[in-house]
Amino acid sequence: SGQHETLLDALQSRINGLTTDFVNRDDPSQRARLAADRQKALQELDRLRTQVAADRAALSDLSEQARRAGVPAGWLR
Repeated sequence: SGQHETLLDALQSRINGLTTDFVNRDDPSQRARLAADRQKALQELDRLRTQVAADRAALSDLSEQARRAGVPAGWLR
């Protein structure tokens, strides 16, 4: 999950950079390329957010199973 969250941060930074580049370009072909790159990055961001949510749910479920089984709280870390 930590790896996915790091990727989310990096991807958000990339999207921010692409957005800034898009706004500052006058050339229509460059703007079109930047818009396409930004759209791909936004799709990847959505995919990663879904994965992070799934990771968190799985971790929460594992913690709950361990608690029910009597595993000490710090053991899973």
